[in-house]
Amino acid sequence: MSGSLPPRERLVEADLAEQLSVSRTPLREALQQLESEGFAERLLGGGLVVAGLDEPDLKNLLWLRLVLECELAREVARFATPADVADLTRILDQMEPVSDHPPLFIELGRGFHDRLATIFGNERCRVVLRQVRQHSDRYWNLTTAHQPERTVLAAAEHRAILAAIRSHDEETAVKRMRAHILAETEVCLAAVRATQVDRDSSVPNEAAAS
Repeated sequence: MSGSLPPRERLVEADLAEQLSVSRTPLREALQQLESEGFAERLLGGGLVVAGLDEPDLKNLLWLRLVLECELAREVARFATPADVADLTRILDQMEPVSDHPPLFIELGRGFHDRLATIFGNERCRVVLRQVRQHSDRYWNLTTAHQPERTVLAAAEHRAILAAIRSHDEETAVKRMRAHILAETEVCLAAVRATQVDRDSSVPNEAAAS
């Protein structure tokens, strides 16, 4: 999720075992789990690579997040207690000072959304949403590399969602969550396209090479 292993990089057991100082058995189990959760992909000729990042995948994640998180915001706004609001506020109070440290900011942002699911009380929703957000975080890391100012904007969007929840304004909570997810997806799409352009420009021109 951090991007330390770039998309499409081969995952070679022997090399990873040496780098991570672990035996092959637990490493193989970890790779199988990563493959089952969609973070690694198996090549037709055998072997694993880090899952790619592309527009169709990002748009699929957008659809899932809109369905899950907008309704989640509605439900939490309906019955959030003062204690729930205080918990969410504490998370945001921790997020804003670390806006220039994307990995920590992302971790706290995930905690904010996870806390919404916990307040809602639907454990299946929380598990599914956590997996969706883990995939989204891979794009988020790419985004902050291209647009580091995005963290400041995201912090303000979280505050707007919380304000609607505090006032039990269900429709506004939905609108602000939707705006947050759409804004995040738009900058992620821009980052994916920029990365694709950079990658294409680095490929030698076959006609010139010949």
